[in-house]
Amino acid sequence: MKKRVIKVQLNERSIDQAIKELNNYKKWLTDKTKEFLKALADEGVKIASVKFGQAVYDGTNDVTCSMQDRGANKVAVMAVGGATLFIEFGTGVKYPDNHPEAGENGMVRGQYGYKLGRLEKGWRYSGDPGRNGEVITEGKHAGEIHTYGNPANMSMYLTVRELEDKFAEIARRVYV
Repeated sequence: MKKRVIKVQLNERSIDQAIKELNNYKKWLTDKTKEFLKALADEGVKIASVKFGQAVYDGTNDVTCSMQDRGANKVAVMAVGGATLFIEFGTGVKYPDNHPEAGENGMVRGQYGYKLGRLEKGWRYSGDPGRNGEVITEGKHAGEIHTYGNPANMSMYLTVRELEDKFAEIARRVYV
C-alpha cells in the first residue's frame, strides 16, 4: 500500500498543503478500492463461470455469471439461470447432501423444485440429458431422460473459498 509522510508546520500555508495531500491520498485510496473490488469480482466471475460450466448436471445448464455493482464499496458475483440452485445444492436422494450451506439456505435434498429428488428410483424429463442423464430407448417413455439428479457442485461456495485464497494477492497487485 502506498505510504506517505506528511509534515505539517503550524501555519496556514503548511496546513493547507497537508489538507491538499490528504485529499489526494483519499482520492487515490477511493480509486484503488474501486479497482480492487472490480478485480476481485472479475476473478469471482471467471472462477464461478468455469465451475458452473464444468458442473455435473442432468439437463440444460443455463447458468450465466456476472458482476453487479451494489453501491458504495459493494459488488456481487451473481449466478442466474433455471439450473443455478440445482447445480449449486444438488438434487436427488442418490447423492450425499453435503453442501455446507444448504440447510441455512432452506435447501433440503428432495424438497425443492418439483420435489422429484426424493424419488429413490429417480425420475424422467424431456430435454437435454446433460452430463449423465440416460436417454430412455424403449417403451412409452422412449426419448425421455431418466435421472437420479446430480451431486452438489457447490460452484459459488467453492468460488468464495478460492477468492478468499486470492484476496491478499489481488490486494497487493492493486494497491501499489
